[in-house]
Amino acid sequence: MSGAGNGVVVAGIDGSDLAAEAARWAAAYAARHGCVVRLVRAYQLPRSSPLEAVERMRHHTERQLWVAARLARGVAPEVPVDQAVVEGDPAEVLTAESAAARALVVGTRGVGGFAGLLVGSVGDTLARSAECPLVVVRGPVESDAALADGDRVRPVVVGVDGSPAGEAALAFAFAEADAWSAPLVAVHAWAEFVEDPAGITRSELESLEQEEHEVLAERLAGWGAKYPGVRVSREVVHGPATRSLVARSVNARLVVVGSFGRGGFGRVLLGSTSRALLHHAHSPVAVVRPDAAAGRSDGREEPR
Repeated sequence: MSGAGNGVVVAGIDGSDLAAEAARWAAAYAARHGCVVRLVRAYQLPRSSPLEAVERMRHHTERQLWVAARLARGVAPEVPVDQAVVEGDPAEVLTAESAAARALVVGTRGVGGFAGLLVGSVGDTLARSAECPLVVVRGPVESDAALADGDRVRPVVVGVDGSPAGEAALAFAFAEADAWSAPLVAVHAWAEFVEDPAGITRSELESLEQEEHEVLAERLAGWGAKYPGVRVSREVVHGPATRSLVARSVNARLVVVGSFGRGGFGRVLLGSTSRALLHHAHSPVAVVRPDAAAGRSDGREEPR
């Protein structure tokens, strides 16, 4: 597929192994959704840098892009691959690129421009400012052809809360599960919202848990009609949201969360919860802001 009508997936490149994996993940995403891959390498040099240093840097970055493009084409030869070297702050460059992107893909850490991209203030800035879903690739990406039959049915896992970001995350997660022909596991962690669990009777705890099952059912209502081919499993769990998601990421294709919202899933990009998930998840992690165009480019609106 040419993919010209279905948008662009942008991958941030910096020459690191994980950035190369981001390029491969972006190519597989583009093949699933029929869109174009755009590889972006941002760099910064002091303004006083001699022309020779600038030329060396540009040659170096162009070589890194060439390698990343070759890897992307190895995953999806039919997908068009665009390349761009941009001078500027990496977070600012990628934020600008995200305005016209269907998804933005980066590695967790790297060398040069994107080093530490998802740690500290730079990562928080990108997570809050990216205008499309952000996918963080944490390790080697395996193509479906390289997977054993059992691994090809690995699920997409989505953290569900009651926030607008949670709805956007559901849109993205359902679209990915549908494109992969994969099952979807919807996880709702709730016990951490209880201020004093020791002071609650067993019957009260069971009543609260039943209410949370109803909350999850309400959040998922309507999505089955939009994606009838996606098999959905519901899990209401006790304890921290991050711990539940990290545990389920072991066998997941992708973990999807919203960037803001209620409780644990809502804080996933702020403070220790963010760092724990991004540093310990065993699969790629997708972070979706409430106003990101998650799942809309496939022509299916969010259920009402």
